[in-house]
Amino acid sequence: MTGTSIDGDLDAALVAVHGRGLGMRASVEATGSWPLGALADDLRRVAAQEPMPAGEFARIARAFGELHARALDELCSGAGVQPDLAVLHGQTVFHAPPLTWQLLDPWPVAARLGCRVRYDLRSANTVSGGQGAPITPLADFVLFADTLGPKLVMNLGGFINVTLVPTLGQGVDAIRGFDVCACNHLLDRVARTRLGAPFDADGAAASRGTADTETARRIADAIAPAAVAGTTRRSLGTGDDATRLVELTAPLAPDDACRTVVEAIASAAVRVIESETGTSVADIRIAGGSARHRALQAALARRTGATVRTTAESDGIPVHMREAAEIAILGALADDGVRYSLPQVTGAASVVPESAVLEAAAGNAVSSERTQV
Repeated sequence: MTGTSIDGDLDAALVAVHGRGLGMRASVEATGSWPLGALADDLRRVAAQEPMPAGEFARIARAFGELHARALDELCSGAGVQPDLAVLHGQTVFHAPPLTWQLLDPWPVAARLGCRVRYDLRSANTVSGGQGAPITPLADFVLFADTLGPKLVMNLGGFINVTLVPTLGQGVDAIRGFDVCACNHLLDRVARTRLGAPFDADGAAASRGTADTETARRIADAIAPAAVAGTTRRSLGTGDDATRLVELTAPLAPDDACRTVVEAIASAAVRVIESETGTSVADIRIAGGSARHRALQAALARRTGATVRTTAESDGIPVHMREAAEIAILGALADDGVRYSLPQVTGAASVVPESAVLEAAAGNAVSSERTQV
């Protein structure tokens, strides 16, 4: 995974999967991150809808596939593992259902790893009338569900998306998931424009600042407008126009601008979560690029009254690796014939098997004890 904000590395997770279908158990065995380098600017150009020749799209997709191949080869070699399956999300450069594009050339991975490859994880759902997002709620259930009580899993990425994970006894039908509002798109924009930094490390500047209440309210109302009766929330895509809202903080001191954006995001997120779930959850797990943002974590805890912990603190899963690990789990579910896009989450059941597949070379059949990356 890279994330819609394209502000970091390519993250890869090596996951051991035991059992099959919804009865599977999964554990994260190894992780790694590889810098995007010059590819980050290329991917941003595509996501920004910058016109370019067809050859440029092909070059970028192939280079991105080669980075995946090198990263996964190094990850698996370091762990002494020959993977059974590689699962690739690709870079979301356009998402406006029914159209979606996760840019990636998967062939370098198939050629280098010699295993089966699953990719293009969303199109089966969007062509079936769904939003194609969020796609991770069923993987959240595999990783986090227990008998103790429901929990809320929040991905603080380019956008916030949320899974309400029920207990094992409540089952899959009780899973709820939805996109919430912009997050890193706003936090990174205010850091770049006001701090001269790619991001506010650990939320240090925001923690020092004081929010401007009226500006925070205006931003929150814009990124999470009230739902219109009779409609459903759309899935979010690659950036929308939300980052322009950061310009509202121009009159504020840099630290105050950062804090104002944090309070706007927390306010919008809590409003949407309460509206969508109609319940309060005492246990919130956060992951994603801004899970280390202490000011945002504190704002969410203050507004919800819940215990807010990172997935590293609660489950030993690094915050930047939850999505990568869950992409592997989705591939394993697809291998077992499970359609991971839940209709109560995406709006429609997929009418065709999910994800495209490049078959393994002869002799690389999937074993009963599988390792996914």
